[in-house]
Amino acid sequence: MKKIFILLALVVLALDVVAQSKGKNAMTLRLVDIKVTDGTLVNIAKEQSAKGNDKPAQMIEIYENNVRAKLDEVAKASGRFEISDATTLDALSRDAEAQLFMKMSKAEKIEYVSAKQNDYALSCDINSCQFTRKAGGAGYSCVLRLKVSINDARDPQGVALISREFMSDIKKTAIRPSRDAACQEALATLTEPLTDFFLNNIPVYGLLGYENDEYIVTCGANLRIRKGDQFQVSLVKYNGSERHSEVVGIVKVQDLRASTSAVSYSEGKDRIIELIPTLDANSFLQCRLLLLKSY
Repeated sequence: MKKIFILLALVVLALDVVAQSKGKNAMTLRLVDIKVTDGTLVNIAKEQSAKGNDKPAQMIEIYENNVRAKLDEVAKASGRFEISDATTLDALSRDAEAQLFMKMSKAEKIEYVSAKQNDYALSCDINSCQFTRKAGGAGYSCVLRLKVSINDARDPQGVALISREFMSDIKKTAIRPSRDAACQEALATLTEPLTDFFLNNIPVYGLLGYENDEYIVTCGANLRIRKGDQFQVSLVKYNGSERHSEVVGIVKVQDLRASTSAVSYSEGKDRIIELIPTLDANSFLQCRLLLLKSY
């Protein structure tokens, strides 16, 4: 009886994750840790705080908030993410996940895969925040160096899936009257490379199925999937607490729908066609968007 109760509780938890994902973009981005790591600024703030002067520490907080706001703005503008205030996503054991998956309907499986696997945690180290004061008190210019890292939200402290460094372009900035404004001016030069990062470097996952005489990838609405995009297809099987994954082919988007895409085959057509009728409660075909990584 106890096992049944525990399983029921886990089913409720999983369906709650599914319910929270409905009506949103399939990809969630959690801004978990944005901090200044510039040793000079940090040390000055500590020294001045010890003397009762909190202004340097307050300025660090302003810089961190500026960077957080820019990351939030660009991620939302990419059209692929919902920004979440929650910093972690509860992870289930493989055994619990396998049991849950077997009890879900097809629609619930699609929602579950989208909610769990398209959920990421972002951290950002502000490694350098250098200001130059112009002669005659005309104002400030700023150069920023950021390191942005993406983790699976189920393991935000684990090894980063992707890390990328960004440096603002001093040639594109104007002199600003305050350090705060100069920091924001420097961040404005990072809009384009950050947009590229969010669109072309963070994996998008979905499921492959066969509907109405078409092979369909389902991964959520508003993800800016493009005609010609390619997905790597893997056969995923649960065997008790073990999860096995095998790459079986590649499909190419040929027709876009609201939350699905009709696809053609680039590789592995015969194998995938053979597999689809054999899929059961313990298996599914997972798709991962092959990304450009242009920067």
